Amino acid sequence: MHIVKLTARLLMALCLASIMPALLSGCWSKQELNDRSFVSTMIIDMNKEGETEVSTLFLLPNRISTGLESNAPGQKPYVLVTGKGRNVAEAFHKLQRDLPRNVTWGQMSVIIIGDRYARAGLAPLFDFLIRSTEFRLRVNVFYFKGVARNLSKLAPIFERFPTEIWRETTHTKRIPPIQIRDLLYAYWNNLGDGYMPELVLRMNNLLTENKKMPWSGIGGAALIKNGKVTDRFTDEETEGILVLTNDVDELLVTAQMPDDEELVSARLIDIRRKVKAVRRGNQVEIPISVTAEADLVSIHSSLDLSNPSNLRKIERALQERLQEKIHAAVDRARRRRADVFQWSEYIKYKYPSLWRQWSERLRENLVENVKPEIDVRIHLRNTGVSRSNKS
Repeated sequence: MHIVKLTARLLMALCLASIMPALLSGCWSKQELNDRSFVSTMIIDMNKEGETEVSTLFLLPNRISTGLESNAPGQKPYVLVTGKGRNVAEAFHKLQRDLPRNVTWGQMSVIIIGDRYARAGLAPLFDFLIRSTEFRLRVNVFYFKGVARNLSKLAPIFERFPTEIWRETTHTKRIPPIQIRDLLYAYWNNLGDGYMPELVLRMNNLLTENKKMPWSGIGGAALIKNGKVTDRFTDEETEGILVLTNDVDELLVTAQMPDDEELVSARLIDIRRKVKAVRRGNQVEIPISVTAEADLVSIHSSLDLSNPSNLRKIERALQERLQEKIHAAVDRARRRRADVFQWSEYIKYKYPSLWRQWSERLRENLVENVKPEIDVRIHLRNTGVSRSNKS
């Protein structure tokens, strides 16, 4: 019996000894890895002749330093390659022909779409993406008002790769993030409406660099109607979209006090929103509840902050200001008769009979018979150093 147990243990040890080196080896095929080029960003443009231009931003392992030394002067650890064609597939095919390695999409985290292509219609791009199994659906999408590949000119100061700069703007929710899966769902299941956050490129005078440098920042957002960009949300309206569509950890709001018109700024913390649909006959109300805590950052008013009634005044001023931003975003979408916030989703599944009644004049009914009700509640939890106008 002891001999049998000893033999079983020995066989198990031998099996583990043979398996472990395979698990620790890392790559199964070194040759296969060397044949691949990893895309971090895909950029879609349309030129004046109507051709589709697909640009891909590749990481260059041969220019990435593994030690403490930086890259060789003037050499960026990435490269942009462009192909042109009658559609996305043909443009990509021409791009691939000029590359020594096969393009791999698994590491891609950003898609940027130029204005001319976005206004012509996103359907060809959606069709290309939905048919390919190589693309991940959790890819962040951006809009650029101009030729989008010009964004590759930026100087990456905080990050080594431009893709990381753009990805972080969505991760930190400085703009309302949108992913390709959201746009595909809206296009194939709803009316094809939505939004895309906007990237901007400007020359920024950086004193520490002793020169002006191309800088990629954030702007407003593009309004999508039936798969095409038809309008643009302002920066203020885009903050309204952010609150309407996301739970946000932090947002700075500056408002005017009603009594003396002085400014008050507060950092809103833990912003949460709830959206639902309530039918009233042939109409539907969309109650939107937004709640947040607030920390006072600065105030120019002479209000006595030890008085609870003055704190309520500050809360009301902040609530009204945030409500203005949300209303501005909602009003622009309704003027354009666009279902940007996917409220049709609530009606379609909660009230299917009403949805069928509306089907012949769907967009008109979504504007005329859907009424958003926005309620913002902010609680001021911290005022910092208390001030008083008393001597």
